[in-house]
Amino acid sequence: LLIFMLEIERTYLVKKLPADLGSFEKNEIKQGWFSELPSPLRIRQTDLPEQAGARFELTKKLVKNPGDFSAYEETNLPIKAEEFERLWSHVVRSLVKTRYLVPLEAGLRSELDVFHGKLEGLAFVEVEFESREQMTAFQAPSWFGADVTVEEFSANWFLANSSYEEIRDLISAKGITH
Repeated sequence: LLIFMLEIERTYLVKKLPADLGSFEKNEIKQGWFSELPSPLRIRQTDLPEQAGARFELTKKLVKNPGDFSAYEETNLPIKAEEFERLWSHVVRSLVKTRYLVPLEAGLRSELDVFHGKLEGLAFVEVEFESREQMTAFQAPSWFGADVTVEEFSANWFLANSSYEEIRDLISAKGITH
């Protein structure tokens, strides 16, 4: 079953992690890319503790309008664990993160990504919207930091070849504060 969707989202730095982080649903995610060049193809394993299993998928994610990183055309193809393992051996960039699903006002939900490995110490939060109007009207909660949607360093593909220190230096060099 091929799943196609238009994704409208904003990405923020995290000023402060919610104190009750452990009370939210979470998933462990491992994802990788097959090219050193910017690539729309990604594979992902999402461990679903609530369901005692994992979901595997191949994703094609394309920016809808060049230079605007708030809207993507995304196509997901579920794959089997064996297919994931075979494809994983061809990955040249990868990252691991814990994604917390944090409810927000107006029926919205944030996806708080806390990165591991060489990105330990980094966290971003994304909010997906049903329309551009909803995105424009959104008021970020106080625990959100700066909106970095337009910054290349906020893309997982970019992060997968970086360290926390490199990203921290990029944020600082651009004069972005939480």
